[in-house]
Amino acid sequence: MPSLATPSPSVRFAHGGVLALTVGVFAVVVAAVTWQLGAGLREQFLRREGSTLAAIAAMQLDNGAADMGDRALAEVPGALLSAVLKTSKMRGVSGVRIFDADQRANSAWPFRWSEDVPPAADWRVVLSGESVVRLHRDQTADDLIGLPSLAPPQPALEVWVPLRRTGSPAVLGVAQFLVNGGAISGELAVHDRRLWMQAVVAWIVGSVVIVLVFSWALRRLDRANRELVARGDDLMRANRELVLAAKTSALGAVTAHLFHELKNPLAGLELIVAGSGDAGSRLDAGGEMAAASELTRRLRTMVNDVVGVLRDEQTGAKFRLTCADVAEIVSAKVQGEAAARGVRLEFEADPERTLAGRRANLVTLVLRNLLQNAIEATPAGGQVKLICRGTEAGAIEFIVEDGGAGLPEAVQAKLFQPCTSTKPGGSGLGLALSHQLAAQAGGRLELLRSGVLGTSFRLVLHAEA
Repeated sequence: MPSLATPSPSVRFAHGGVLALTVGVFAVVVAAVTWQLGAGLREQFLRREGSTLAAIAAMQLDNGAADMGDRALAEVPGALLSAVLKTSKMRGVSGVRIFDADQRANSAWPFRWSEDVPPAADWRVVLSGESVVRLHRDQTADDLIGLPSLAPPQPALEVWVPLRRTGSPAVLGVAQFLVNGGAISGELAVHDRRLWMQAVVAWIVGSVVIVLVFSWALRRLDRANRELVARGDDLMRANRELVLAAKTSALGAVTAHLFHELKNPLAGLELIVAGSGDAGSRLDAGGEMAAASELTRRLRTMVNDVVGVLRDEQTGAKFRLTCADVAEIVSAKVQGEAAARGVRLEFEADPERTLAGRRANLVTLVLRNLLQNAIEATPAGGQVKLICRGTEAGAIEFIVEDGGAGLPEAVQAKLFQPCTSTKPGGSGLGLALSHQLAAQAGGRLELLRSGVLGTSFRLVLHAEA
């Protein structure tokens, strides 16, 4: 038997596939989170550049055109451009283009004069007081301005900022700055590398943790599964043993019933044999031999009945008998005894109800013992009745009624327990064995009543599954 801690190759392969899938999903999640963090960082960096240029432009408007009003500053050609030119020197701006609040081109440096206007979406953002920043990695500032590039190509940073004095909500115009984006591009590249390096480290550490935890959990799960399978096997073996024990118990009960039934006929034979040796009794030898022949017939019938039951138990024969068949078989077996004692035997049976062969065999043994007891307890001229009928719950009940004087209280107190019999030659085991056989047949034996009007026993068979 393989060790419970060692998974089978197929299980290991399945576990490896699940583990690889888990690590792959974790990698996708880490990459998606890293990409989102990188995009957020880039946006913050660019927004910082736009805010800085907007603040410097506002300061230049305050200092450079303090003697001019907002209206004059917006309407005088070149006034806004002159006010923000110092911003170009402070932030390395390569070009500036100015638009008034009505989205008309005002002035430019060193732009070629153009009537192009910013996109409507960007214009609405800028007029609301926010900056719009774009990084052109594949275009330089000279490319955007339309001039030949003499310096080594550097990415261009395009910034649209609102022009207004410090503390004033009125937007005087909009400035488009083209800034050398080499520094910001390099800074973003450094941050991207660091972020992705941290993501790779986090993925490696997380994957190691996942592998360790997952492997531990799968080992525990596999061990629990193997223990469950082992317990299932144990339960199956226990169930087979219980079935075998039940069959063995049934065989033992049937055998004990046989021994019990043989006791009285053997005692009778013993008396006959002893009587035949007495010289005074030899005149009645013919009657004794007839009695011995009858007892021998009864013994052979009992042995044949029990042997038939044991054979059916062993071979598992499949057949069914109606309640009427069972009643007829049992009545035929005890009819001779009833006639010898002058007892009338009657039975009522439902011809529609059927029993499996095994149950019918066990029921026959139980009913035969009950009927024999009833015949012995009923005086000559009395009646013994066997009733077979179905119940509302789908069960079948057999009732044996006699016309005797009832059972003594001492017997009723230990009705289905082995005890000392009050009948000559009795063993006190008959009802106990019948009770056990009833249980083997999937039913129960109970006393309905016992008194001066007679005794009534009921054998109830539960509905078959």
